[in-house]
Amino acid sequence: MKRFLILLVACYSVVIITTKAQDRVIKNIGDTIKCKVTEIGADEIKYFYPDNEKLIFGIDKALVDHIEFGTGEVIKIENETYANPEYYVGQSRNALKLGFLNPMSDNYEIVYERNLKPGRSMEYAVGIIGFAFDPYECDAKGGYLKLSYKFIRKPDFYFQRMHYSHIMKGAYIAPEIAFRYLSYDPIDWDIAWDEGSSNANSGREDDFSFAVNVKFGKQWVIDDGFLVDIYFGVGYGMGTNDNYDVFNYGFVAGDNDVPLSITGGVRLGWVFGKKKKQTQHD
Repeated sequence: MKRFLILLVACYSVVIITTKAQDRVIKNIGDTIKCKVTEIGADEIKYFYPDNEKLIFGIDKALVDHIEFGTGEVIKIENETYANPEYYVGQSRNALKLGFLNPMSDNYEIVYERNLKPGRSMEYAVGIIGFAFDPYECDAKGGYLKLSYKFIRKPDFYFQRMHYSHIMKGAYIAPEIAFRYLSYDPIDWDIAWDEGSSNANSGREDDFSFAVNVKFGKQWVIDDGFLVDIYFGVGYGMGTNDNYDVFNYGFVAGDNDVPLSITGGVRLGWVFGKKKKQTQHD
């Protein structure tokens, strides 16, 4: 009987301690609200003070960093839903794109984009110079490589539970580094102006160019399949040719006097590599 009474008192004490234990709502600015949390809704957290259980208060979730419950459990409040990968389950994470207008300037461009996380992507581009239209009539042959890191823009204002409509869609800014090598017949511009055609001098020349650009663009993804990417960029760039020949093979690069680089284009492609939804059996 005595043991039973001791056990009953112990259980009652645990219940009292648990009931009286206060929760702590920690705001983003560091302030603490000591209370009892009754509900964590989609937009609001509801609570009351132990000395007045009938009066229920509410606080916007966007103002709260985390909640420390009296039981020791801690819940981090998610306010930035853009970064939550669960919103993008089932969407494609890879894209293969082709430079739509590049053959007009005698090059083919293939681009692979890999999404790293919401709002971030890596982009790799390979260009083959020659074997298309030759507007400069210089029989250029060579190739180029581009590497860029894309930051997809968020809106200027924010509503609760907002996120990207597609993980690879949106306006973006992307630092880019590019390298290009080509051999070509140098153009005699005096003859070109006199005769109306860009006649080339005899003898091949080589050119190695590089550029560091900042691209501004926008990418659309239609029905998680078709993709359109339009961009323009500017930065620093120069090449090794001394003939003041300027080529638009992937990008335009200046020289030591004017180390200016310009790039731009329209890319079309498709997305693939969907992240599978997990089931209860996974």
